[in-house]
Order: sequence, then C-alpha cells, then structure tokens
Amino acid sequence: IQKTKLADWLLRNIIPYHVAEQLKVSQSYSKNHDSGGVIFASIVNFSEFYEENYEGGKECYRVLNELIGDFDELLSKPHYSSIEKIKTIGATYMAASGLNTSQCQDNNHPHGHLQTLFEFAKEMMRVVDDFNNNMLWFNFKLRIGFNHGPLTAGVIGTTKLLYDIWGDTVNIASRMDTTGVECRIQVSEESYRILSKMGYDFDYRGTVNVKGKGQMKTYLYPKCMDNGICLQIYSIGLPVKVQRPQVKS
Repeated sequence: IQKTKLADWLLRNIIPYHVAEQLKVSQSYSKNHDSGGVIFASIVNFSEFYEENYEGGKECYRVLNELIGDFDELLSKPHYSSIEKIKTIGATYMAASGLNTSQCQDNNHPHGHLQTLFEFAKEMMRVVDDFNNNMLWFNFKLRIGFNHGPLTAGVIGTTKLLYDIWGDTVNIASRMDTTGVECRIQVSEESYRILSKMGYDFDYRGTVNVKGKGQMKTYLYPKCMDNGICLQIYSIGLPVKVQRPQVKS
C-alpha cells in the first residue's frame, strides 16, 4: 500500500492529476483541445548571471531552481487550478490552461481560463520583482509570450513519462516569447482580441516574423503612457514603473 501511494504521488508530480487518472485505465493518453492557452516565460538575462567558475555553475543553478520553485508555489494556489506547468527548458517556464475540461466547465466564461493564465503571467512578473529585492547584486528580467488556440496534449514514453503539448498554437506562443520585450507580455492578435475585451490595455507593437506563419501582428502588455513609462499593474494592485523599451514599429 505504501509503495502504491508513493507511486501515485510520483506520477501526479510528473503529470497532471486528471492525466494520471486516465493512465490508470489506459496505457496511453492524447487529447485535442479547441482553445488552450499557452505561455512561455523566459528569464532573459540568466546567461549574464551564470558563471561556471562560481562553484562550477552549481550555485547559479541553485538560484534558478529557487526562482522556478517560486513560480511553482504561485501555480499551486487554488485560483490557478486551471493552469498546468508543462516543463522548464533551461531558464524558460512553460505553462498552459484549458487542458482539464472539468476545471474549465466550472468557469462561467468560455475563455475564463485565458484570463486566469494571463493573471498568472502578470503575477510571475511580481514574483521576479520580489525575488530581485532579495538579490544583492543582480536583477533578473522576465519576458513572456502568450497565445491560445487548438493544440494537442499527450503523454509520450513508457518508462520515463513526459507530458507535453504540440501544435501551431504552442509554436506561436514560443515565438511571442523569443521575439518579445523584457518585463512585458507579448500576445498574438487572436489573444489580444479576447483579452482586450476583458479590460486589459495593450500597446500595438507592429509585426514580428513567425516561422511558418510570416509576419504577425502582436501586442504588448502593459500599455505605456505617452511619457514612455509603463505601469505594471499586478493582481494585488501594486503599480511598478517599467521604462518603455525600444520595439519594432
């Protein structure tokens, strides 16, 4: 019994609970979703912080692990139960929403999980600011890409399981990150149309080149004022001034 409980605990920490339950009755799992939300959040200047000669780089990765742990702790809050961490890729944190249909059915708004994911992205910015306040000599900078649309979620492998998501929606979310701007969230035009109706104000950035898609219109949050200062409004209502970066027109 003890070993079974341990196995269940390990499984649920590797893959989402609803997927783990499905794997108990089936040896495989894959599911198409019509409208999943995806974010990629990258600590853009981690390479500047990393030094191999500092305990062989171990201490630098300890700091990174601590910050990732803060993101995980934020995600564990009940308010973000519709969001799932997919994985970390180096200094990039990947998460998605709308993959657990039972969670989404509890929300009265069909795109409610997208708002929850966007609020989570905003709170990640606050977590980094709080983390930086405890750093004596370095400030990490976060850059986030956001997109939504159809995607496929599934588990690959038989002995070492990996839960992941695939599709153009995921690829575009990744490009929203890699072509994005530090300390801001870049969203696709499709996501902008939905989020702007929820009361979020964006700057129109222009177009970015997305591999396989060509030029795509994108939008940046938070919106900057005429004096070039962006007011980052977190969920807890604390404004933080962010200088307007140089962006493409």
